[in-house]
Amino acid sequence: MPWAEAVTAISVALIAVFAVVAAIVGIKLMLEIRGAVPDLRRLVDHLDRDTRPLLDSAKTLVDDAGKAVGAVKTEVDEFAKTSRGLRKRVERAVDAAEDRLQDLDALLDVVQEEVEDTALDIAAALRTTRRGGKIVRTMKRKLLGRRR
Repeated sequence: MPWAEAVTAISVALIAVFAVVAAIVGIKLMLEIRGAVPDLRRLVDHLDRDTRPLLDSAKTLVDDAGKAVGAVKTEVDEFAKTSRGLRKRVERAVDAAEDRLQDLDALLDVVQEEVEDTALDIAAALRTTRRGGKIVRTMKRKLLGRRR
């Protein structure tokens, strides 16, 4: 079995070559990454410088929006409170108007009854006066005679 030893030796040699190549590629890659680190740092610093004002502006904008929402909420709450107060006042005014209309209706009923009673009294007085006038004329004719 000398061929098995030869195959094993070739395999081990190939594995060693691949390991050396991988190590060389890894070292070369590490050196390139090491060389790129300052560039990456400059890029991060540049992005930080450029985006920091944008982030600060966005934060200020969000804070201002929060304050505006708070102010709008306060105004809406105050409007609702005023609306409730106004509604209560209108309800009280309507109740008072209904009470006054009921009082006015009762007053008008009493006035109507009084006017009807007065009209009946006047009609009765006129009837009595007419009868009385007829009686006086008749007595006058009888006493004084028929002269015209």
